[in-house]
Amino acid sequence: MASDEIRFGSLKEDRGWYYVEYSPPVTGFRFSILRLSIVESRDTEAVVAEMESEAREWLSRYPVPIMAIAFSADNSVLSLSGVRPINYLIAWLESESNEPVLCWEIIGDDVLPDIALNRDWLVEVFTDVPHKTGAEIRAEVAGRVASQRVGWWLVFVWAVAVPFGVAVLEWWSDLLGLLVLGYAFVKAAIHALRLTGHLPSSARKSEKEAEDLKMQHHHYHCERNPEAFVRLKAENLRREAIERTKAEALALKAKTSSASSDG
Repeated sequence: MASDEIRFGSLKEDRGWYYVEYSPPVTGFRFSILRLSIVESRDTEAVVAEMESEAREWLSRYPVPIMAIAFSADNSVLSLSGVRPINYLIAWLESESNEPVLCWEIIGDDVLPDIALNRDWLVEVFTDVPHKTGAEIRAEVAGRVASQRVGWWLVFVWAVAVPFGVAVLEWWSDLLGLLVLGYAFVKAAIHALRLTGHLPSSARKSEKEAEDLKMQHHHYHCERNPEAFVRLKAENLRREAIERTKAEALALKAKTSSASSDG
């Protein structure tokens, strides 16, 4: 990533039965992405009407070509079959009349205005959209890597250096050696009692053993019926996607409500 390359954030707004996310163009693209996430089911005609309405609205705010796509709650592209020939809408402002053009067909780049290729111009247009340069992103990544290295060294010291230090002290101290030996005998005795059933396992260990047994049981049945496992996995992923979409919608509603109250 070049130091002067610009990456924009996105804007999200609640619309009741759906929420919208607007993302300015990435480098080399001629259009922004307008994503409608449908939280409550509506017929296809209603979705199409909102896609067109949103496209006009966002073009009036930012004169940059748009690709609008609707997604269902499980994060899959919503099919507009039977109402529109394709599942996405391309919209832009006509250069002479400055009127919005809504296109429900596949078009080439040569049809779209190339204004979005000018990144400096985009910075002037999207003044209220957060953005970062390549240099800033690299600095953040370097900071995270440095933090991870510090964490690794802490783990290394605790897992290697400390035991090594104890071993050295044990070598030089007969008393410490006896204590360590006694501790080892006690641990061995406790383990033997647990193996023979005379000493019950701790609650934490019992929970872990039960969890391990449960995982082994699940793994056994997954191997016996891999097709069912794939279906179950897909359903779990779908349910999690729906939960994330609904949580995002609720968060946006709360944010909108809070902003209205403050206003």
